[in-house]
Amino acid sequence: MSDYVLEVFSDTRRLGTLQYEPEHDDFSLNYDPEWVASPVGYALSPQLPLNGSGSSRAIRRFLENLLPEGVALDVASRDARVTRNNIFGLIRHLGHETAGALSFLPPNGGFAEQETMRRALPFEELEQRIADRANRPFNIWDGKVRMSIAGHQDKLLVERREGRLFLVDGSLSSTHILKPEPFGVATPCMVANEHYCMSLANRMSHRRFGSDMAAAVEILRMPSPVLSVERFDRSRKDDRIERLHIIDGCQALDLSVAAKYERNLGDGPQVQHIRDGASFEKLGALRSLLVEPALGMQRIAIWAVTTLLFGNSDAHGKNISFRVTRAGLSVTALYDLVSVVQYDRFDHSLAMAFGDVFALEEVRAFALADFCERLGVPRPYFARELTRLCRLAIEEAPAQAKEPAYQGDEVKFVAQLAGYVAARAQALLAMASDIAKFKADNF
Repeated sequence: MSDYVLEVFSDTRRLGTLQYEPEHDDFSLNYDPEWVASPVGYALSPQLPLNGSGSSRAIRRFLENLLPEGVALDVASRDARVTRNNIFGLIRHLGHETAGALSFLPPNGGFAEQETMRRALPFEELEQRIADRANRPFNIWDGKVRMSIAGHQDKLLVERREGRLFLVDGSLSSTHILKPEPFGVATPCMVANEHYCMSLANRMSHRRFGSDMAAAVEILRMPSPVLSVERFDRSRKDDRIERLHIIDGCQALDLSVAAKYERNLGDGPQVQHIRDGASFEKLGALRSLLVEPALGMQRIAIWAVTTLLFGNSDAHGKNISFRVTRAGLSVTALYDLVSVVQYDRFDHSLAMAFGDVFALEEVRAFALADFCERLGVPRPYFARELTRLCRLAIEEAPAQAKEPAYQGDEVKFVAQLAGYVAARAQALLAMASDIAKFKADNF
């Protein structure tokens, strides 16, 4: 049944095969013995171990999390002429360059057989395609679907080289993700919003830790604004781009895309008590799998602080990722940091609760202490870090808003956003000292 077999590659090295059995709708993943024996050979996720014992359901969930969502998935399924729930068909169609290091290719279709292609993408062409999204899907270029990373937003994978943009294929890899303003949605200045939040996070982390904690971003002008996000799952070695294997929180926890929100059945009064989706408590359970447990928990806690400071209420289980090596998991750079509360059209309920609190404005010291207990970080430590980061936010929020990266309506938008962040920081500072006062038996 070679029609239902795909070779799985990590960067350019084959690691095994993915097989689908359509009659029973079963998946199997078989690692090559050479990969298992290799000192750099890793399991694709904690639930897909090198001994090949991963279940069909775990494989399906892992693959499903590689796919785009929403309209982008609709476009991909139409282009592939398969249904949205045909996971194998979609992975076969989109699997050349996924998030991370993995590629899924037909038998004997390895990288040596792939035609290498680097095609220049002028700003003028990109501007034209952005303007024409009502008529042409943004993820189809040169007659093929080019977006094969998860998420709802319009995105385009490109290589940035010496100030120019390129579409790449074959053995070549993209280095950046381009995100234009959302199409047909009332979210003004979203590019500036994400640029501001990501840049502010890095300003704060530079002063606190001496390094970036978020992916590097830049606003490109076509002249329409486009956010350029440097891929943290790529590493340049000499003149070659190396792909690094990452998984998102849902893949690490063996959850489906449908469980990326803690309230996996929604916020309705009859189901809001059901909380089987991604949560800080579940993320805390990954501690034993982390290469550096203390550092990993610190990064997750800081990600939570950005949710509180920026009003990123949609920070869900697919908005945190882990680098995977044979040694274990490491939390990656942060991404998709956005102040969702700036837009009234969106629900502002938190994707993951602090303690039992899902309303951002209702998070108080007790909820934060409960959060620490569930995540598994010491309350005094978190209170100290929260205090330091809030003080930095008060200083850096207005400074970032004055950066020359913003133009036109963006200037007023980020000034308003800076005021929001500073006010949130003041409110959190006022409760930080009470976090350590609670004891474990209070929860």
